Amino acid sequence: MIEAFRLGVFTRGRTLWDGLDFAFGDGTATVIVGPPSSGKTLLLAILRGERRPDAGDVLVSGESLYRGGGDALRAFRAASGCVPERLDADENRTVDALFARSAMMRGKGAEAELKKMKEQLLSMVGLSGTEGVRLSALSASERARAALAAELLRNPKVLFADGTVLAAGGPHAGMLGTLFRMLAGAGNTILAAERRLPPEWAAFAGPGKPVGPFLVHRLPAIPMKGGSA
Repeated sequence: MIEAFRLGVFTRGRTLWDGLDFAFGDGTATVIVGPPSSGKTLLLAILRGERRPDAGDVLVSGESLYRGGGDALRAFRAASGCVPERLDADENRTVDALFARSAMMRGKGAEAELKKMKEQLLSMVGLSGTEGVRLSALSASERARAALAAELLRNPKVLFADGTVLAAGGPHAGMLGTLFRMLAGAGNTILAAERRLPPEWAAFAGPGKPVGPFLVHRLPAIPMKGGSA
């Protein structure tokens, strides 16, 4: 359970937002919708322990990420994955490099098993055979999908996806909605931030609860047999 109480951010001499409360249960998928410059990326950074709020606190399983001794924050960060709003397209980085980093953070595992998982994940997001391709040669959509696939290799208990659906493009929105719901059904927590709710999600997404400048939509989980994805 991730709970945020009375969150506030003050920037450039003004209040961006203040007094915001959130609660995200285990095994849930949520999309936070807000216009440009409303602070969606900043909110995700606060919720995952990367940016201390100017007011309020974030608790994970009842422990503060910001007011404790740091153990809760380290454990939470280790169990979390993040797909950034913009992925650096360094000329020398390849798709394989993304997976190598995730494999290192995942821990020890049989090389053959990790290779099979990588191939399955890339196939799932429509990027089969791109392991050796440089990120600079991929489109923005392909980079977003490659970053998501690489993060999933880590098997994160909590996944933060910042603008991933918009970056991936409309043709992939339905697939990503199903994927997020399946991950939630397997016991993972998904927190996505988008400028607008993808039209393909309107049929199953909740109506949206206003929280400050945001609308918080709950996506119904698709029950899965077995453990987490």
